[in-house]
Amino acid sequence: MATLRLSSLVAFLALCSTTLPTSFGSGPPAPFIVPVQRVVNSSTSGHNLVKAGQARFEVFNRIQTRTKGFAASAAPSTSLTDQIVTFTINSVVDGKNFSLIVDTGSSNTWVGANPANRLTPPVSLDLLEVTYGSGAVLGQETDKTVNVTPDVAVESQSIGEAITSVGFDGVDGIMGFGPVGLTEGTLLLDPIATIPTVMDNLFSQGTIPSETLGVFFAPTTEDNPINGELSFGGVDTSKATGPMSFFQSTLPFWAISQSATFGDTTIMNLTTCVVDTGTTLVMLPDDTFTAYQDLTGGTLDATTGLLSISPAQLDSLQTLSFIGTDVNGETQHFDLTPNAQLFPRAFNTEIGGSADDIFLIVASSGSTAVSEVGCIMGQTFLQRTYSAFVTPSGDPSGAGTVGFATTPFTDATTN
Repeated sequence: MATLRLSSLVAFLALCSTTLPTSFGSGPPAPFIVPVQRVVNSSTSGHNLVKAGQARFEVFNRIQTRTKGFAASAAPSTSLTDQIVTFTINSVVDGKNFSLIVDTGSSNTWVGANPANRLTPPVSLDLLEVTYGSGAVLGQETDKTVNVTPDVAVESQSIGEAITSVGFDGVDGIMGFGPVGLTEGTLLLDPIATIPTVMDNLFSQGTIPSETLGVFFAPTTEDNPINGELSFGGVDTSKATGPMSFFQSTLPFWAISQSATFGDTTIMNLTTCVVDTGTTLVMLPDDTFTAYQDLTGGTLDATTGLLSISPAQLDSLQTLSFIGTDVNGETQHFDLTPNAQLFPRAFNTEIGGSADDIFLIVASSGSTAVSEVGCIMGQTFLQRTYSAFVTPSGDPSGAGTVGFATTPFTDATTN
């Protein structure tokens, strides 16, 4: 559980003071809530979750090194079909419905991954090219009105319309919720330009009271595809069981400094961790992962690439804690209980395992040293917390904060 202080509670209540209304009336704008759908990629077996996470990690480090957007010339090494679950939001552009991946690890918004659901040829502003590690898109950039809900529209939103894309079967594109700096380098004719994000425009157009995105994902073990929500403009206090702790983010990502312990043993010193809804697993530096493997007694499964443990090893599994200093200078920790470290058994066969296998959701980033980006806190971490991504005073160029709060799923036994 998180260690929470009064200062964090005050900050949380201040941020939430106008939350929870889901429609607009007279007076100042209010936050609004949009459901998130889970898409299970079950058309093929043998999903390589580790490879997908490592590809994502490589792209993050390439961006950090170059301090630009995603490298346009790099070919994707995996596809989204390698990941068992993606989270999507339904949006409407030019009267068409699009299922778009919720991605805090990138910032461009684009549609048309499904050729049968593309828009009419646009009046192009520029050419767009983005590589994600788990896919890529080449398209035309154009201004459109994007409806986040039937009643909430983002006017003159610059989006990409795919000419061709790879790695996006079953979805129509991406809505990027990362900092705006990640869009730099994605326009081919103006590579130093940035593209205002959906969140930037919602705030600048006066639609939301603050440039804050709240994210709630339930663990992916239930049949109901609606298992999460996005809160635009504030956080939904009804989903949290405690106040939020906020951590300073490091541009150009939503990235925070964290250390990690397994039980009473420190396995990772302070490391830059990207908080990413687009990665399934928790990806740790290779030396940290080795320490984790030794302490759990897990063995690498040749088929899935995940650590496998026995029932006896599960009985002795310790809590994996991420620890950092919040914006108030207080030490906070958020825990993955033994149960939270388990890959959902309902999906074991989808990744090539057997129904009785016990797999862990922690994997190696493939890096032998802690580089600019050392780890990724992916979906399996975010499903056990409520998270918030805050741009300061609506200034997209400024480093923001990432917040976490406990939820009913933090300590739940769901696997």
